[in-house]
Amino acid sequence: MQVDRRLAQAIAYKRIVTGTAALVGGVVMIGLGMTHGGATPLIVLAVAIFFGGGGWALRDGLRLRRELRARQ
Repeated sequence: MQVDRRLAQAIAYKRIVTGTAALVGGVVMIGLGMTHGGATPLIVLAVAIFFGGGGWALRDGLRLRRELRARQ
């Protein structure tokens, strides 16, 4: 099954934007945790989820974009 190139590009850019937003959200959560009483277990869990999911999405989006450029 062949995937439309434009759809794959849209998915790649969506993952790049989503990953970047999640990493920024993780940094914001760290800032909120520092200003509002330290690292509670929920803030630590949220930061882990933001950085884990955001890093994966960003890496996958960049990999997909690189793969699409290589196949031109």
